[in-house]
Amino acid sequence: MVQAARRGDAEAFGSLYQRHYATMVWLAYSILLDRNLAEDAVQQAFVKACEKLADLKRVDRFSAWLTQICRNEAYQLARSRRRSVPQQARESTCVAEPAAEGPDLGLVKEAVAQLAPMYREIVVLHYYNRMDYRQIAQTFGIAGHTVRGRLFRARRQIERTLRKNGFPER
Repeated sequence: MVQAARRGDAEAFGSLYQRHYATMVWLAYSILLDRNLAEDAVQQAFVKACEKLADLKRVDRFSAWLTQICRNEAYQLARSRRRSVPQQARESTCVAEPAAEGPDLGLVKEAVAQLAPMYREIVVLHYYNRMDYRQIAQTFGIAGHTVRGRLFRARRQIERTLRKNGFPER
């Protein structure tokens, strides 16, 4: 499909878009913590990917290549947002808003938002987008044991943050 898209097949690129869109939105969300901004970043990422598809050297690495483009777009959008939005307004919108399920879920989302980006990306893709280790590894172009290790460390950090914020132990 990537080869066909490189030859200018718009339908093939549309299929790639459909296949990767949701994952890229969750990835951008893990950086921006705002669904609308994440969708904007993903749109920009796909535009860049379409423009630069001919530059892709290894078609088997399309997913990892697209992931890096999406990350770059999300970080660029985050930087431009930090420059244009006052600090107080950013603080009120940066953290994922607590869901209606209860205060505990809000604490968990806040703990996830506090993770370092490399951990937050994997947590969001695994738990929010329900991707398995293999899919995440393919998306980032890393080994499965790296995904497993990062997810383990992320869960421990979330647990420490929750305990520090008064979340009851199991």
